[in-house]
Amino acid sequence: MRSLVLNGMALIAATYGLARFGYGLFLPRFVEEFQLGPAVSGFIQAGSFLSFCVAATLAFKLSARPRLVVLLAGATAAIGSAGVAAAPSAVVLAIAVVLAGAGAGFATPGLVTLIERNLDAARQENAQTVVNAGTGAGIVVAGGIMLLTITQWRIGWVAIALLVVLATVATIRSDRAGQEQQEATPSARMRARDRSVLVRPIAAAMLVGASSAAVWTFGRSAMAESGTGAEVYSVVAWMVLGAFGVLGAVAGGIIHRWTLRTAWVLSAVSMGAATIVLGAVPGVLLPAYVSVAVFGAAYTAACGVLIIWAERVVPEHAAEGTAVLFIALAIGQAIGSVLMGFLYGATSPILTFAVAGALGILALLPASKAGREASSDEEATEETTGEPADETGEPADETGGATAGAGAGSGSASGVDAGTSADRR
Repeated sequence: MRSLVLNGMALIAATYGLARFGYGLFLPRFVEEFQLGPAVSGFIQAGSFLSFCVAATLAFKLSARPRLVVLLAGATAAIGSAGVAAAPSAVVLAIAVVLAGAGAGFATPGLVTLIERNLDAARQENAQTVVNAGTGAGIVVAGGIMLLTITQWRIGWVAIALLVVLATVATIRSDRAGQEQQEATPSARMRARDRSVLVRPIAAAMLVGASSAAVWTFGRSAMAESGTGAEVYSVVAWMVLGAFGVLGAVAGGIIHRWTLRTAWVLSAVSMGAATIVLGAVPGVLLPAYVSVAVFGAAYTAACGVLIIWAERVVPEHAAEGTAVLFIALAIGQAIGSVLMGFLYGATSPILTFAVAGALGILALLPASKAGREASSDEEATEETTGEPADETGEPADETGGATAGAGAGSGSASGVDAGTSADRR
């Protein structure tokens, strides 16, 4: 089902990279047009992230009807983008941005379910991370639209709305398993015990979300205000961020080769460090471009890890678990947007981005506390037989630690025998 993966990637590109994160790219234009201050800009972005939470909550209540969820993703993102294009005032702009942000909240849970029912279990994890990398592709397209409509930003948002519609239609048409009887059969809801194993990934997601808010909201503005002159400098940087974000699809490969925990630590630390560097030297081309490239790849990889993390700890409720973690990510982004807005207006980009970067590095703690990895694949293979998975989805050893490289020789695409949805279904 290559068409589903490619069209799903396009839907993520449209709802995330364009309709959701396009706000930060176009923020300098919105500031000029509507006289927005940093605090107000942060609040608007926070509203967008909170609408994502509402949409994701509704999405997993409708998880038995993934086509409807995908349709809602396209409708909210397209109508919101059209509203941005037509906004006559800051109030209407804010409402439209908030509505556009809801599209991404519907998109991820809907696509998780579509991939689950269209692809065999051995291919699902890689497919999920590839689809998730659509965010980076969308950011590149958004940068191209910005350059083409640099003096006519409203036309750019009309184009975004049209691209969302096209991606939505293509994704729905790719669902070959979309029989009415399948959609009419609801899955069992998550129990309290299922949610308890999500505590650490929820904490990790919130910290990464809060950290990422600085770049998503003020990254382009900081570069545009750095005194480099040409606006093209910051727009191209945004495109570099997106292009390297596509590399986040390697998260699945890292998890299969090493462990989920290793992939998370690499993603969180890289993202946090890149944020600090960007805040320190937003106007110095080489380090600034390298930092946005690292941020793009690390953020997308982190989101891919969250999807697989949910699939491993609650395999019978993968779509609902993914929604919970992405809601936590968005709540963190909402809180971070408000905090970074106040810091950006009251202090400086250096301090704002340093605080954000520190939060990203702290996000490795929930994963590291879940247990200590074993030192070799052989040891892991011996210890994983019949053992339950811990909060990272890694099989736990006798001391509660998680083992590394479990299932590496099994031929399973997940790399963890005890943690795959295939083994538990």
